[in-house]
Amino acid sequence: MKTILQLTIFFLLSLNLGYAQNLDLSKMSKNDGFIPFYLDEEKGKIYLEIDKLEWEFLYVNSLTAGVGSNDIGLDRGQLGDTRIVEFRKSGNKLFLVHKNYDFRAYSDNPAEVQSIKDAFAESILWGFEITQKDGDKLIVDATNFYLQDVHGVAETLTRSRQGSFKADASRSGLYYHMTKNFPQNTEVEATITLTGQATGGNLRSVTPTPDAVTVRQRHSFIQLPDDKYEPREFDPRAGFGSISYMDFTTPISEPIMKRFIARHRLEKKDPSAAMSEAVEPIVYYLDRGTPEPVASALIEGGNWWNQAFEAAGFINAFRVELAPEGMDLMDVRYNVIQWVHRSTRGWSYGASVRDPRTGEILKGHVSLGSLRVRQDYLIAQGLLQPFEDGAAANPKMLELAIARLKQLSAHEIGHTIGLAHSYATSANNRSSVMDYPYPLITETADGGLDLSNAYDDKIGDWDKWAIKYGYAVIPEGENEAAFLTKTLEDTYEAGHEFITDSDSRSPSGAHPRAHLWDNGASASEELMRMLKLRGNRMKIFGLNAIPTGQPEALLEEVFAPLYLMHRYQIEATTKLIGGLDYHYKIKGDNQPRHMWVSAKEQDDALKALLFTISPAQLEVPKQVLDLIPPRPFGYDKNRETFVSRTGLMFDPIAPAESVVDLTFDFIFDESRADRIYLQNLQNKALPGFDDLLSTIAKQVFTAKAPEGLQAEIKMMTETKMIDHLIELAKSSQGSNTVRAIARGQLKLLQETTLNDRGGLGNLMAWHSEYLSDKIEAFLDLPVELTVQEEIKSPDGSPIGMSAMSCDFDF
Repeated sequence: MKTILQLTIFFLLSLNLGYAQNLDLSKMSKNDGFIPFYLDEEKGKIYLEIDKLEWEFLYVNSLTAGVGSNDIGLDRGQLGDTRIVEFRKSGNKLFLVHKNYDFRAYSDNPAEVQSIKDAFAESILWGFEITQKDGDKLIVDATNFYLQDVHGVAETLTRSRQGSFKADASRSGLYYHMTKNFPQNTEVEATITLTGQATGGNLRSVTPTPDAVTVRQRHSFIQLPDDKYEPREFDPRAGFGSISYMDFTTPISEPIMKRFIARHRLEKKDPSAAMSEAVEPIVYYLDRGTPEPVASALIEGGNWWNQAFEAAGFINAFRVELAPEGMDLMDVRYNVIQWVHRSTRGWSYGASVRDPRTGEILKGHVSLGSLRVRQDYLIAQGLLQPFEDGAAANPKMLELAIARLKQLSAHEIGHTIGLAHSYATSANNRSSVMDYPYPLITETADGGLDLSNAYDDKIGDWDKWAIKYGYAVIPEGENEAAFLTKTLEDTYEAGHEFITDSDSRSPSGAHPRAHLWDNGASASEELMRMLKLRGNRMKIFGLNAIPTGQPEALLEEVFAPLYLMHRYQIEATTKLIGGLDYHYKIKGDNQPRHMWVSAKEQDDALKALLFTISPAQLEVPKQVLDLIPPRPFGYDKNRETFVSRTGLMFDPIAPAESVVDLTFDFIFDESRADRIYLQNLQNKALPGFDDLLSTIAKQVFTAKAPEGLQAEIKMMTETKMIDHLIELAKSSQGSNTVRAIARGQLKLLQETTLNDRGGLGNLMAWHSEYLSDKIEAFLDLPVELTVQEEIKSPDGSPIGMSAMSCDFDF
């Protein structure tokens, strides 16, 4: 009996006094705050003190020190996932549970609510062993939790083909300098080293020892906001991003999917006043590491948004200012603009931390790439060529670059206050900063250049309407739905439209005005204007494009963006062919119905594109070829230069090949080809696909044989058309009819055009015979034929690179 009593007492003491071990917490440094923690720096340990179970809060991971490569996509200050989590006790374990808010039930019936919770999985993110119990407080060792690769750096490196990596605990540890506690958030940072075998050149270019990649990752526990925020319903016409979830308690007669816009909480001090100050203004803080004159430009451009909030009825409700000394940019209490460095030019981002329950934006987080500004400077350098007789750089070059930075700041902040891209506004007097703008440069009467209107210097009219929809306070007594509907109808009555990423980024896009990096109400007219400007500047391109003392081979880096300055206008023009003019129309609204782009607009677009790929437009001027020597020692070719089929020397055909492939990629896109075919079936006044191919072939395979390099460009273009037709004819994505038309055009070219070229000389005859044999080989053995690999255009990221789909990238 005595033995049983002793065992019982021992068991009870174990329950009350400890779990796995007893810790002397008095020897550790305690950090009070949102979730208190203890640091044992000698042992490299961190212990969390948990006194609230089944209590929801936000968990956000981020990358505070990155890899520095735009191609890999692991940047300093990159936000990761946002999750609603809670701690749950299970025996001697404490689970961190990611709750599933994608499926909800708002009901007074607890059983109904529980049935929805039980129907869909949750995710346990971590299981902590309870180290000690101190009254109602549980102490857990969280060291391994914080040393995990929560941001998925290893996975990203593998996905980007840089090698196979995993976290190495022996080379990882807590980063005490940035491990802090605040009343509403707990921030713990760790140095994480990923080890493995590096295989990718991008990683090798930015990491001193590529087999060991060391970054810093942040774990943020954040208090959820109160329930006084009023969600605002999402409308596809309004221009806001959104959150969505399924509410299973919705009546059958109503949509089960609920959608609400993402926005900051903004309230008037006097809700009844037409104009009022905000209870708490939206303030963004600029990274103190941003140099001048960049910092001033970013602050000025960001503050344009106050114009939109004033139009929505607020006084001084938005501002951007320099961050105070010592501010932690990752702290959830502050909206920030971060100046990010990479080894190559890349995208900027407008991200945010949102409440997944409501869409309320808790933190706006802008990341601006520091090298992006140099692209505008380079464009201006090629256009102005200012370095005559050792002259200094023309101040207009920096003015252009600074003007772009202002617009960039406004654009990315726009994302963090909730707005999506608005890509049709460049066709409407540049009515939104949420578009992607190419510098609008014009020629003067005397042949000079006017850069003064390259970028806008204010917030756009579309932006003002959008902010009114998202942030305006509904007048007392007025129905919110009616107010929002009228706001949208007034917006479209004023001549505005909203078209965003899904309709603009794809090469097969059909909208006649929704494009990236374009200008002008008419894409084809703007293309012709740009070709004229480009041609005039190429005629006088020379050594004055680079400063004295630079290798002359570097002329190529300046010439490339000049030669390709119309690349995105080509894409915009192509979308007119087989294009459909449409809107995000809602039943009963005041937007027009969709219709095919007119036959004249399509015809004008095709004429402009065929002019673009004519040999005279594609030829690099002789004086340029005479100036660009092979690359000198220490200056290898790079992503900013043209690929060469001629070894070390500048390839005179490569630039032309880039443009031809670009143009044919768009024209012979499977979806576009199908649309062109179908539009003619619906309306005989519109061109059909067979008519289109005949028109293109008539110009490309004209009997006229130019001389010199233009002759080679012509033969290259003919070959490219054959290659692209072959690709289309065997594409699994195109319709059978379109594939048949493509095969028929190939047969027609082989039987007539290519066999009827007598008197054009041996070279043209051999070339024609080669193309005829290529067609025959495809028609006989289509699977075994491999066409020539397309040549890669030089990067001009982000203007000179096909835009990648992502949230709020720029």
